[in-house]
Amino acid sequence: MNTSINFSHVRRRRGFTLVELLVVIAIIGVLIALLLPAVQQAREAARRMQCTNQMRQVALAMHNFHDTYGELPPGSQGNNLWGRDSYSYYCFILPFIEETAMYDQIDFTNKINGVPGWGGQARIALLDTMICPSDDTNIQEEGILEWQNSLQNYVVCYGDSNYNSGTPWSAVDGYTGTAGMFVPEKRAKLRDATDGLSNTLLVSEIITPTQQDIWSAMGRTQVAMGAGFTTYLTPNADANDRSNRCHTNLGGALGAKCTAHADWDWGANVIAPRSWHTGGVNAALSDGSVRFIADTINVTTFRNLGARSDGQVLGEY
Repeated sequence: MNTSINFSHVRRRRGFTLVELLVVIAIIGVLIALLLPAVQQAREAARRMQCTNQMRQVALAMHNFHDTYGELPPGSQGNNLWGRDSYSYYCFILPFIEETAMYDQIDFTNKINGVPGWGGQARIALLDTMICPSDDTNIQEEGILEWQNSLQNYVVCYGDSNYNSGTPWSAVDGYTGTAGMFVPEKRAKLRDATDGLSNTLLVSEIITPTQQDIWSAMGRTQVAMGAGFTTYLTPNADANDRSNRCHTNLGGALGAKCTAHADWDWGANVIAPRSWHTGGVNAALSDGSVRFIADTINVTTFRNLGARSDGQVLGEY
């Protein structure tokens, strides 16, 4: 019996050639490149939804405050000089967002700034519920402890011109404003929204800077000077915000977004709502509902949304 093996007929296993391996790697790279934007979009959609839910909780806290006291929190209170050292709406709703211990530290007979301890943890603590997950720059301002404030994202509407909307100092570039649901050193009631609660803004977003400045206005939630926005400029406007203090850089292509006006007082800020969400901002209306408002909204419509009693009919948005 011939037991010899004819090796010429034995099949040899062959691996990938270098060219085939490179082709496979290239295909995997293309698939990852196609998938990555979808993953990023899904993550941002989840962050935006979380932001929406947090804003809804802030609006609910406002309504619970109103149910308890028959009025909304003040636009500012505690210094008789609007803005700089006054307590904002935020300090007053702390018990309604499960932060009673922080609220109990506040002595509203003192200014919030100027002495270590004034304002308690409300001045320096970062609360996750007040931070939009799409904005990862939320830290404290630079400067000495008694003047630092933590910078967060949810701010209230002061009307359609500047923070003094509805007062003799409300004109911006010749435009006379109408008060929003929050005004300096006063407390509004929901019934003051004669345009309708579903037609009047309550809360929206602001972005905090990548570089911190001392006494900067935007996102300074605990101190009334930085706790609001107006609807004079549309969301994420290309035009600079106008503030008595300016941030160095808001990050990315945004850069500096405010220009100091020497003839303006401490409170007369014109701050547009801003966010890192693509195409617009989240905003809570006075009825407690939350909507996404596009950057492309008509400026007249947006100003009408910011005013509580201008008697104007809203356009589509």
